[in-house]
Amino acid sequence: MWVLLAACGASRPTPQDSGAYTVLYRSAWRNGIDPRLTIQAPEEDSVSTVAMPQFNGIALKTTMRRSEDFSRVASGTPRAEVVFAPVVHFAVGKEYEVRWSTMIPAGYPLDTRQPEIITQLHQGGFTGSPPFALILAGDHYQVDVRGAASEANQSVTFGAPAADAGKVVNWFLRYRPDDEGTNALTELYKDGVRVVHSVGVANAYPGDKGAYLKIGIYKWWWKTRPSDVSDRTMYYGNVEIVERGEARRVPFNSRF
Repeated sequence: MWVLLAACGASRPTPQDSGAYTVLYRSAWRNGIDPRLTIQAPEEDSVSTVAMPQFNGIALKTTMRRSEDFSRVASGTPRAEVVFAPVVHFAVGKEYEVRWSTMIPAGYPLDTRQPEIITQLHQGGFTGSPPFALILAGDHYQVDVRGAASEANQSVTFGAPAADAGKVVNWFLRYRPDDEGTNALTELYKDGVRVVHSVGVANAYPGDKGAYLKIGIYKWWWKTRPSDVSDRTMYYGNVEIVERGEARRVPFNSRF
């Protein structure tokens, strides 16, 4: 049974413990892109760090054009992404918190013909769509949650990306992966307001202990289906990934 609410270069020598939490990874774009991270993009300058006053310093910039050659990129599909797999994974039976931020450029044209993923938790060692995806889908945001390569177990729409253009949006994800759904939790906050609350819905591939975070733009239909746009750009603030020391159920009315 699931419940949904939709609101109207780094350093990691050792994990850092703070009470019941362990910081698994914390980026520092002011020092550049951590060389341990993997970049999946058509060109070397598709992913870079840039000065951005909206982020009070340095942000990560991901950009790509429809005309570029993506044949050498993962799966040959259009993307400009940073992959955190080399440094941290999400395992079934654990509980995690992920904090990050995004900024859609001012005047950004939204694609009414096809979606684009802007953040995802990607399954490890399985083909198929990611168990968690944050998507720009026309005039709204969308989150898909799934536990296999089939259709999403849950798809939630909320918000208006056009209203966020030129502004930093802060995201907070509570994630307890469970391939059977019994103890699964997927809870997303946008600027402190809960927009997704899913419990009891499978949100991981079977037995997966190697899922990982990806930030950046993934536009899988760009080369094969009609699109309104010819280029894409997205900015990201720093990322923090935390593991809870002991899995727990989050109160229905919790806030962070």
